[in-house]
Amino acid sequence: MTERPESEQFGTTPRKRGPRRARTEPVPGSDPTPQREVPGAAPVRASEDTDQAWGDRPASGGGSGENDERLRLDVPPHWG
Repeated sequence: MTERPESEQFGTTPRKRGPRRARTEPVPGSDPTPQREVPGAAPVRASEDTDQAWGDRPASGGGSGENDERLRLDVPPHWG
């Protein structure tokens, strides 16, 4: 006796599957298209991906504490 597909056994048609990824509308004000890669050019950093946007102080300039330089130099040997 040959095995029949499940759809024939129960008299149903197989369900056509579509993509499983959720598709939502982009947030207003955002760019829905990703940045294109240009060979040899550095990628453009998004404005929300900066230290200042996350609430940190600028990397250079005043505001450094008395212990900052020692902490920068005091690294494990494998950090090179």
